[in-house]
Amino acid sequence: MSAGLRDPAATGRHFWIGLQPSPDLTDHDRRLLEALSPAGIVLFRENFVHGAPYERWLVRLAGLLTEVRARIGRERILVAIDHEGGRVQRTPAPITTLPPARVWGGRAEEVGRLVGRELASLGVNVDFAPVVDVDSNPDNPVIGDRAFSRDPREVVERARAFLRGLQAEAVLGCLKHFPGHGDTISDSHLELPELSIDRETLAARELMPFRALAGEAPLVMTAHVLVPAIDAERPVTLSPRFLRDLLRTEIGFEGVVVSDDLGMRAVAELFGRPEAAAEALAAGCDQLLLCAHLADTAKALEMAAAAEEAVERGALDARTLVASGARIERLLARAPQHGVHALDASMLRAHAGRLV
Repeated sequence: MSAGLRDPAATGRHFWIGLQPSPDLTDHDRRLLEALSPAGIVLFRENFVHGAPYERWLVRLAGLLTEVRARIGRERILVAIDHEGGRVQRTPAPITTLPPARVWGGRAEEVGRLVGRELASLGVNVDFAPVVDVDSNPDNPVIGDRAFSRDPREVVERARAFLRGLQAEAVLGCLKHFPGHGDTISDSHLELPELSIDRETLAARELMPFRALAGEAPLVMTAHVLVPAIDAERPVTLSPRFLRDLLRTEIGFEGVVVSDDLGMRAVAELFGRPEAAAEALAAGCDQLLLCAHLADTAKALEMAAAAEEAVERGALDARTLVASGARIERLLARAPQHGVHALDASMLRAHAGRLV
């Protein structure tokens, strides 16, 4: 199964794949990982054995990650998870159950260290956190208490502390969701939200955390939102005005830009054409995230082939992919490679006690 890719190792690194809902690698994922050779994988709740003894589910997880590396054909990979606390947490007991970020934000560095220590023990080297959206709209159905605060300055302070703690324990953080998802009234998992604010408000509020923290996190995740004040035609994930001009040139972010999940309904139609992957890469995305809980991840093979064809046609500048690939390689070189191991029971009890 090659999907016609000329160089899976080069093209595939622009993809980040969420595994199918199983604690063991499925045949689908085996074929996909071998054909695509993505930069990394994302773990979800179903990739853990919930309800089993700690030692037993750790063995299953270790086996899963060992086979993932073998199928990708590379020891250095990115192993990511969404671990924010509250509504967004995938791991089984006895990994600490966190309340929402709004609750523990005043102790963000301590919690960041706790999270980093626990995630590293699971073989994870990237946490898709912190959320740096400003909770500016109480009617927002998707952000709410996932945000640290309604004050952008407090968001900056707490997100910085969380990153400091997380990365001190050798787990990389990711700022999300650029340029800010807090002032929308619809869920981008279901439809494309519109951020209807002027440039001045966007700059003073939503963009403040990204400007302040751009040099402190290696990753930024895009939001699937439309912001007419900047680009009335393309959502942020497909917009050079946002990713190339604003995030790269104006803000000066030098790390890796990863899309939010391309299987979400907000962009499912936009990404129905495989060629749209080339549009996202041309706009400034380095990596395209495609997860099995919302989409058929085999679409990544068509997307990768379409990106290669776009380069051959001149629709996607090869120099863009070279620069993007270099950023991904730097991220892979920086990402610690953790072995799966049990944490001491007394440590886990102490972690849980700190959050009571």
